[in-house]
Amino acid sequence: MTKIQALANPKQSNIRMIVLVGLSVLALVVSMYVYFVGRIVFDVVGRRTAEASIKSYKSSISSLAVNYLDKVKSLDITQAAAVGLTESRDTLYASRPAAAATVGMAHEL
Repeated sequence: MTKIQALANPKQSNIRMIVLVGLSVLALVVSMYVYFVGRIVFDVVGRRTAEASIKSYKSSISSLAVNYLDKVKSLDITQAAAVGLTESRDTLYASRPAAAATVGMAHEL
């Protein structure tokens, strides 16, 4: 027989090895497919979970910022005096003369 006929009609002992190699290749391909599909699914689920928690945290931070701004707007001098704060009468402000070209120590006024 020629080589092509020998490959087309393998001996009975070679059939078992060919089937085992084919099944092991098939098992390898299926397991790789399941692994990669599983990774993709878990990554998508993890990302959606993270996005949901980020959205929740942003909402909570926004509500806290609104509460803070409301409280800051509602403060007045009488409330500050009630906790012992006083208005400063001797306040010094640092200013820069318009002629100064460089940033440095403030000139004495």
